[in-house]
Amino acid sequence: MSAPSADGRLELAGASATALAVVVQSLLLAGRYPSAHLDADLLSYLVYYRQLATGDRIPFGYTVPKVLPVLLLGPLGDPHRAMLATVAVAALGGALLFLLAARSLGLAVALLTGVLYVFDPLRSVLTLRSSVDLYMGVALIAAMLALRQRRIGFAAAAILVAALGKPVAVPCALAILLVPGIAPRRRAWFAALPLLALPATAALGSALAGQGVLDALVHPRLPDQHERFVRVAQASPLGVGETLHLVFVEWFGGTLFARTWPLVAVGIALCALSSWRARREPEGAPDRGHPHGARTIGLPVAAVPALLAAGYLAVSLVQPMVVFTRFFWIVTVVLGLMAAYGVVALSRAVPGSRVAGAAVAATLVAALLADRWDDHRWRAQFMLVPFEEYAAVADGAVDAIAHDVACAGPAVVPLAYLPLAVWRAPDKLARGELCAAEDWVDGLGCGAPNCVLFIPDALNRDRTRTAVAELVRGGTILGGGHGSGALVRSRHT
Repeated sequence: MSAPSADGRLELAGASATALAVVVQSLLLAGRYPSAHLDADLLSYLVYYRQLATGDRIPFGYTVPKVLPVLLLGPLGDPHRAMLATVAVAALGGALLFLLAARSLGLAVALLTGVLYVFDPLRSVLTLRSSVDLYMGVALIAAMLALRQRRIGFAAAAILVAALGKPVAVPCALAILLVPGIAPRRRAWFAALPLLALPATAALGSALAGQGVLDALVHPRLPDQHERFVRVAQASPLGVGETLHLVFVEWFGGTLFARTWPLVAVGIALCALSSWRARREPEGAPDRGHPHGARTIGLPVAAVPALLAAGYLAVSLVQPMVVFTRFFWIVTVVLGLMAAYGVVALSRAVPGSRVAGAAVAATLVAALLADRWDDHRWRAQFMLVPFEEYAAVADGAVDAIAHDVACAGPAVVPLAYLPLAVWRAPDKLARGELCAAEDWVDGLGCGAPNCVLFIPDALNRDRTRTAVAELVRGGTILGGGHGSGALVRSRHT
């Protein structure tokens, strides 16, 4: 085996440095927001796994069960350990992205792409919350790197992993059909592999709900409480046009690349031009001595995030859905790569000395980081700071709810914190003594509750907020008691 080349050693060093930087950044952010790992979806996955492992069937369904996080994070049995595992996965994603950028567009582009990944505000939030969208994104980065190297078996396996996170990733397998130089039948077989995620997801849902696997495939449905969550979230389901405007105009163009969207356009244009030139050259011919071929990410690689976005848009075409920006995280990663390519290309095109080019590069990088900082401040204001305050109150409250001595009888919590309460107090839910406030207001259980976790800002419906406020009026505060919320023994006790 030959020793790695100088470029190969630099690539590995850069990938390792990116991964290390992601770990450091994530742990520092976790120290600032120590309750951020108490995410409702993550806690639901832990509850689902516990049900599978113990055979208990309690009536709980906050979010749609997903094979990847349930079977990967569930055995860890703790949201903090799950968050640490997610930090490692995010670091792996940074290393793979660096290698993809370096082998496609050069080390300078890879270095800037790595910096943007480390300071990606959405990636930071997804990491702290162990979001399945991060796992999907990292799996798709691995698939893109494999497609770049024409290793379609690895690409198919990575897309299957992503689809086990969310079946909407299945269309990404169509990118395998675009890889040149491989027999069409072989490409077709590997492109079909991610379809295995569909019966696997149906089997998980049927195991948790007691529904037959075939019935789950033919008639998939959301758990009832997830449907109620969508209603009480006061988020409007969007069709294709509204989704495109929200994601690509209001978020991409309005926040994440508010100053720097022209850099994205330049990078995309240059990659398209390079791809066109590469198709006119003999197979395998390098571009300007670049060891990995033409300086472009290639159509199969570019197709992966485009197909994922198309999958979400197809869902919104069939059934308008509540859209979250995290759905399109991998798209933003690739657009960041294009912006990095635009910076490097423009700085190298500056006439005169290298000093002038370096000054242009520094200005453009500062603009990219300023956009990242603005996006971070926006997310911190709406996603990190409030969640940290509420989760800290809820964390102590559910401990009291779990102990009948402190909180005997029925207890009501905001729906957003029902997964945390179920995780800590499954017996209470099994006895019908633990309810979401939104369900209680609708007359769906808990009668006259003895304990109430009252977090006004976590109750999105005015009707629910008013009813719960009346319930706790004159009650005894058991914990919390500051502006974010409190655990209250109701006046019915």
